[in-house]
Amino acid sequence: MQISSRYGAPDLFITFTANPKWPEITENLRPSEHTTDRPDLLARVFNLKLKSLMDNPTVHGSFGKSIAQVYTKEFQMRRLSDAHILIVLRAADKFSTSQLIDKFVRAEITLWIENLRLHEIVTKCLMYGPCGIDNPGAPCMEGFNARKCFPKNFELELQ
Repeated sequence: MQISSRYGAPDLFITFTANPKWPEITENLRPSEHTTDRPDLLARVFNLKLKSLMDNPTVHGSFGKSIAQVYTKEFQMRRLSDAHILIVLRAADKFSTSQLIDKFVRAEITLWIENLRLHEIVTKCLMYGPCGIDNPGAPCMEGFNARKCFPKNFELELQ
């Protein structure tokens, strides 16, 4: 609240979650170990990647010049770390149009023909399913209906 009162509302909200399949983790496990056996390794790799992620908008100015940033780290039920990051940009770098937002934010699945690596990351790490009649036991299901009315229809612009 103090940061918002001094610098204004945050421009970016970023969630960053540890991935137990990161090569830095899997390559350092002994043959009989699982990622859950090495919370020290998970935490160390997560902290290094978080620092690198924070350097993009704050040191390198990937989104423009930041004037304030804050993050919190927490552990999920699956013993994985995640961070919630708020960044305030200077007035000249704020996203004033939808075209500027579209330059940095995508809400679509890249075709595997265009970028195989990105397609695999999105479909393996950021999606679950199927939902609905195809999988009534999916975590998104309540009774016979998907919670929050997913999937939603694609919209070209916000309403």
